[in-house]
Amino acid sequence: MECNKDEAIRAKTIAEKKLSNKDYAGSKKFVLKAQTLYPGLDGISQMLTTLDVYIASESKVDGEIDWYGVLGAKPNDDDETIKKHYRKLALMLHPDKNKSIGADGAFKLLSEAWGLLSDKSKRLAYNQKRNMTMRGFNVKVPTQSGGPPPAANGVHNFAKQAPTKPVVRPPPPPPPVVSRRNDTFWTICHACKMHYEYLNLYLNHTLLCPNCSQPFLAKEMPPPSNYKSTAPKTTAAAQNTGPPLVRVNTDPSTASKAASVIQKVNDRLKREREEFYSGWPSKKRKSDDESQPSGVRIPYQMSTGNGVPAGTGSLYGASINNSVNRTRELNYFELRNMLTKKARTEIRRKLKEWESEEKMKENNVSQNSQTEEDEQDGEQSAMNVPDPDFHEFDLDRTEDSFEDNQVWAAYDDDDGMPRFYALIHKVISRKPFKVKLSWLNSKTTAEFGSLSWLDYGFRKSLGEFRIGRHEVNKSLNSFSQKVEWKKSPRGSVLILPRKGQVWALYRNWSRDWNENTPDDVIHKYDMVQVLEDYNEEQGVPVSPLIKYAGFRTVFHAHTYETEVKVITKEEMFRFSHQVPKYVLTGSEAHNSPKGCLELDPAATPMDLILESTGKSNESSQPR
Repeated sequence: MECNKDEAIRAKTIAEKKLSNKDYAGSKKFVLKAQTLYPGLDGISQMLTTLDVYIASESKVDGEIDWYGVLGAKPNDDDETIKKHYRKLALMLHPDKNKSIGADGAFKLLSEAWGLLSDKSKRLAYNQKRNMTMRGFNVKVPTQSGGPPPAANGVHNFAKQAPTKPVVRPPPPPPPVVSRRNDTFWTICHACKMHYEYLNLYLNHTLLCPNCSQPFLAKEMPPPSNYKSTAPKTTAAAQNTGPPLVRVNTDPSTASKAASVIQKVNDRLKREREEFYSGWPSKKRKSDDESQPSGVRIPYQMSTGNGVPAGTGSLYGASINNSVNRTRELNYFELRNMLTKKARTEIRRKLKEWESEEKMKENNVSQNSQTEEDEQDGEQSAMNVPDPDFHEFDLDRTEDSFEDNQVWAAYDDDDGMPRFYALIHKVISRKPFKVKLSWLNSKTTAEFGSLSWLDYGFRKSLGEFRIGRHEVNKSLNSFSQKVEWKKSPRGSVLILPRKGQVWALYRNWSRDWNENTPDDVIHKYDMVQVLEDYNEEQGVPVSPLIKYAGFRTVFHAHTYETEVKVITKEEMFRFSHQVPKYVLTGSEAHNSPKGCLELDPAATPMDLILESTGKSNESSQPR
């Protein structure tokens, strides 16, 4: 296989050029060739993942990017499956771990896909938009809780009640022969208890209820007891393939009656709209209402902004509106009260709007100053640590402490210890603080053996680091201390323990640690002082530090040689982070122990600061 390595590297180089030219398909062809020639080629799997994301982003569904394809998921996957796909790809595409060409753009696409599909409302809207070209008609059948059953054509019949004469009802027609289609299924919205019939391709999908606008899972349910359907003839409504589907009666006489009803509904809507703005009822309404066929309940329709009535459904094979059923009409006094209430609400809203504009002009300056104070308070609270006993460590990390070509340690987002490193390229300004820097990162731990420390999610606080992209930083409180470093022959940054430095060691460290190791096992530390510079063959000797009684962050070195430990090359990841120190001279205060070390409380674990100091000073003093 080694003989194919050079050929694989050439194929990878060609793939990178094609990727730079956005020829993703051609690039993937050469990446697969390189992987076939030499499967162990560095970065080949990350590059292949990057290309898969770009290729998926070029796939369009109804003019939209196929975000499911970007995550490598399917539209019917649940939230947990989507989350697993995202975590897997994010681990491979994160800029700290994937330095292949185009990885940043692929990670941005991945983040955008996760931002859309992790939000239930956004995902639901996206699913609806994907299926836009397959929309059809829907029929809503409420569950029957009482009252007269619907007729075979789906229209509720209510006989007019006469106070003196009993109502003679005709005998019900014989029930039609029910014929179920094989390409549809019935489901129910559990929020409003409305039944719907959809095509089978929407089975087990999350849909939006047209009645209550709530999402529900379309599981197959038995058809409602008060709905009967016959095998329809081939019509435009029956041929529609979009959701939801309805089967209708296409009898010519019934369709003509429906057309007459629709025409009357449109005329009534026009009159009601004119009367709403005029405030006076029409004289023709009574006669028109009386001319309406008895026993027929006309749907009340509300029109949308584009002039098309909302809630379109299907009745007798013709398209009408079936939105909200009107039970009675408003009289003149009710209409006047409604309009008066609406006018008062509008006047109050306008008055509040004017008052808010005046207050905004008056308090604009005070609000800006308050916002700055809140930000400062939030930043101070985030960095709140106990005060040191003697030395003021904050004076060692002021704006004037920063210079060009320095490496500074910064606090991480795990337990707040300084395990991040930044190379300061240029100090742009000191007040306000602004620097141009590059964060140091590493993808390998080969300099300390074969332990896959980074693969388990742990931080690397020493060894060889690569310089990342330039960026501008304004957060002074993010930095802990200036770090000693040197440049390696390959141009990378080398940070290793040096004589006199103080480091925190993982107390329970083991080579068997992995991503399942509990935090309460990991975040236990011992403080040590480095006795000699790191040597690759011999390791580095360290001496444990003992807390001085009566103080929070004062330690002294152990004087017994038997307590000296040697950290070998294979155990270098036992080092957690470097801790700023100050050697006490005895002149700081009357009780300051001369020669002891005071450690920065911002880099000292809280359990060591709060550790019991019940021992006497004499027993704790260095011998």
